[in-house]
Amino acid sequence: MKRGVKGVFARKSSGGAAPKFADQLWDKYKDPKDADIISPEGVETFCGDLGFDPSDVHVLIFAWQLEASRMGYFSKGEWTNGFARLRASSMPELKAVLEHIYQETMQGARSMHGDHEAFRDFYAFAHRFCRDDNKKNLDTETACAMLAMLVQSLYPRHVEQFAAFLAKINRTHGINQDEWMCFLELCRTVKDDCSDYADDGAWPILLDEYVEYVQEGCK
Repeated sequence: MKRGVKGVFARKSSGGAAPKFADQLWDKYKDPKDADIISPEGVETFCGDLGFDPSDVHVLIFAWQLEASRMGYFSKGEWTNGFARLRASSMPELKAVLEHIYQETMQGARSMHGDHEAFRDFYAFAHRFCRDDNKKNLDTETACAMLAMLVQSLYPRHVEQFAAFLAKINRTHGINQDEWMCFLELCRTVKDDCSDYADDGAWPILLDEYVEYVQEGCK
């Protein structure tokens, strides 16, 4: 069970309807040439039937709940286990559950005493899920798009400044997982103008350079 979304699962169980619904959807969207996966075409059709663009944050929430390992694909095991957690037995119910999880996760991130760990887990998942196969870094363009989707509403100035900084230095080799997670921690703990940044050697060099850029007036 994902942390921070327990309220979703406290409601009355759908009983045997949820597994049956999951199987019905699987049969509808599975790859016609490989019954063990849903491939990009099936994912796109599923998103459309659910009422979401494939790039919508709710689709990322869905992939997170399935613990999906590969963008554009779902395995049979991911699908079955994910629906067992989600307990949805219809498309409207699934859409409502995903919205509830999203709102609860973001609320925890915004609240001083909220469950930041759920958002942190979601944020970490986004890096793993969105990077190219066999790559350790998330390409810069995708990283900026994910930051705009996930973090912009929480820390808008840091996200805008960081995107401008990455463009200025022409960051071509992307963002690794440590840099990605440390940027979130910087957003949470350092002022927008970076005046209280502690250059103690604990931060990745990329963030040291970002702070220098901000302190010099983003020039």
